Amino acid sequence: MRVLLFLFFVFSLAFPVFSLALKESVNFALKNNPSVIAAQKKADAAGAKFNQAIGAFFPTVKIDGSYGRSYTQPSTVQFTTQTTAGAVTQTLSFGTDAATNAKSLQASLSQPLFVAGLFPGYSIAKRGADLAKEDYRRTVIGASFNVTNTYFGVLAAQKMAKLAEESLQTAQSHQRQVQSMLNAGVVTKADLLRTEVQVANSEVALTQAKNGVELAKDAFNNAVGNDLETAVDLQEEGFSGTAPNLPAYKELLNLAFVNRPDWRQFLLSTGISEDNLHLSQSEYLPTVMLSASTGNSITEYPTFTSDVNSWRVAGAGSWTLFDGLGRENRIREAAANLDAQRANEEQVKNGIALEVRDAYLSLKSTLDTIGSTKKAVDSAEESYNVSTTRYQSGVGTNLEVIDAQVALNQAKVNNLQALFNVEIAKAKINKVVGKEIL
Repeated sequence: MRVLLFLFFVFSLAFPVFSLALKESVNFALKNNPSVIAAQKKADAAGAKFNQAIGAFFPTVKIDGSYGRSYTQPSTVQFTTQTTAGAVTQTLSFGTDAATNAKSLQASLSQPLFVAGLFPGYSIAKRGADLAKEDYRRTVIGASFNVTNTYFGVLAAQKMAKLAEESLQTAQSHQRQVQSMLNAGVVTKADLLRTEVQVANSEVALTQAKNGVELAKDAFNNAVGNDLETAVDLQEEGFSGTAPNLPAYKELLNLAFVNRPDWRQFLLSTGISEDNLHLSQSEYLPTVMLSASTGNSITEYPTFTSDVNSWRVAGAGSWTLFDGLGRENRIREAAANLDAQRANEEQVKNGIALEVRDAYLSLKSTLDTIGSTKKAVDSAEESYNVSTTRYQSGVGTNLEVIDAQVALNQAKVNNLQALFNVEIAKAKINKVVGKEIL
């Protein structure tokens, strides 16, 4: 017993089991999915860039200091003068024949008084930070949808495998019944052969269904950012087959234009294009700066010390009057880009409306099919019971029973697929409006 417990413990460490509900799975993905993490870091970087744009309005303060020891050999000048006594040669030395210590400390300040480009630059950085945040929201919404899709995909695949197993058991039970009837001489060998074919087909379907479960688990692990080898044992969420409080299409569309990240990104991009135009136009204006500095410089000689204090305050301005038509063409370029951005607005709106309408109609359609698939299951079960009874009574045929089995299994598969489609259609509604409403 201890050996079995030890082996189970080792197996659990080697193959951790991932067992979470849907909400927990989504939260796990938002912390571990690489695309979500990357989008978050990009948003952080854009926020830092925005802070840089704010900092451009504040003064720049610097402190410079130095300390050193130096030596310069004195320079000599020799000259000759004529006197009554004859030519006299003299040599003069300039400098100190000794090493000196030098140290200095200076503080400076630079403050923009009027830089027209700072204001559109600030706006561009602000919109850029908001753009990155919306991209992060878009990634989160996409990741949430993928997790929901794959989560219900695993549950649906497991239910499909269970249906396939039930279908195989039904076929095998019927095979045993036919074998008994054949032994009693009531049916022919052909009936048994048809039944054996049905069993073989059911075995193939079960194998495919089990493989589908593994593929669905791999897709789920990939969506949440897990290693593909992680064992998955998801909690049953249930397929409700309903969508209570489904808003009307117009209301959904209004919600989309308020919450969808891609629409808000389009508006921000249009604003950035406007700011780029203003930035180019600001080149017509002058730039005015204020600078100030103060410092102290000390040089120590062997016999004396030089101590110099200084300060300076200055205003400086520049104004570009002509730069070879470069400024004018930059303005034309920015204006053309803005016009192109605005021209796409209607197309973007129509694309969003199309997505919302498609998601809305898909959900309505899948909801409408639920009742039909349930009725089909009930009818198929009744048909199977009748055909089985008829066959056992010697009235019906084996082919009728097999056809009824196939029809019943297909009806159950269709019903399960419809229930799955409802859950995915609800998740698609949340995605296309940019907000969880269902």
